[in-house]
Amino acid sequence: MNSLLWRKIVGAAIIVGLILPASVSAAGIGGRPANPDPNNPRTQSIFIYNLSGGAAKSDQLHLQNGLDEKATVEVYAVDGTVTATGDMTCKQKVEDKVDAGKWVSIPKQEITLEAKESKLVDFTVRVPSKVDVGEHNACIVVQRKNTQPVATGGVQVQTRQAIRMAIVVPGNIHRDVTIDKFDIKNENGNQLYEIALKNSGNVSADVDIKLVVKDAAGNVVYKNGGVNATIANEIRQFRYESKLAPFWGGKYKAELSISYKKKAGEWGIGQNQSELITKDIEPKELFFWPSIMALAIIGGALLLVILLLIGFIVAIKRRKKSVKFGNR
Repeated sequence: MNSLLWRKIVGAAIIVGLILPASVSAAGIGGRPANPDPNNPRTQSIFIYNLSGGAAKSDQLHLQNGLDEKATVEVYAVDGTVTATGDMTCKQKVEDKVDAGKWVSIPKQEITLEAKESKLVDFTVRVPSKVDVGEHNACIVVQRKNTQPVATGGVQVQTRQAIRMAIVVPGNIHRDVTIDKFDIKNENGNQLYEIALKNSGNVSADVDIKLVVKDAAGNVVYKNGGVNATIANEIRQFRYESKLAPFWGGKYKAELSISYKKKAGEWGIGQNQSELITKDIEPKELFFWPSIMALAIIGGALLLVILLLIGFIVAIKRRKKSVKFGNR
């Protein structure tokens, strides 16, 4: 993906104005799950349910006004979707709900909060009796009402926060994440690592990405990555940048590996290696030219060696002449 297209995607994401997952912000309007599962840390920031067809679940959103003034807040549900790079995001309010967003019922969609006040917002999830096995994503959106949108380049932007909701319908649950792409490009003297992970399963996977660059001695000179969610039946793209410029240059290797939990439907990355699936790909070789200063040092050293060699040869010749004339 070229840099221009990448900038456009990032710009579009900024215009949407979504934060996923959203947590309570002391500086504004925010929300989070009110009843997280103590055995699943991910439920502190997103709603996660395992519900069969025809089942229902009642829960609550913890809504807080971090402002110094009274505010009326809209709370509504929308379908989840993905961006061009495979990131989880949310549809707009005006878009038709055709999946899990349609399953969420919020009786009270306008809540007035005093300054610094928080409230619990009730909602119910009702899964249709006939529904596909696997993961379905929705979002509960929190947005202040009656505020003037910010004008940006002719586009009206209104900030909203959204909390992801992942509903897993049990059945033949499976996940299979593979490294679909690993390329390295040079741009303006920097190295761009482009990675794509393909999730062929029907549920999300939290994937731990490990990207390292090693020198000829095996020392790690650069690393990046982290735990990121890959959505079911989607390809997620990542782009990392390094500014390696080894003084003496030489050959380096870029190594990429991923790991995720074997059991489909489980979230997060555990510490127990036996519970993880780990995959890697053939390392990529990097070659760096010596820096200008290094080339100057090398050139100076070579010149010194040549001058010494010339001096040594001249000295030998003079000595031979001296011996020759001395024998006469």
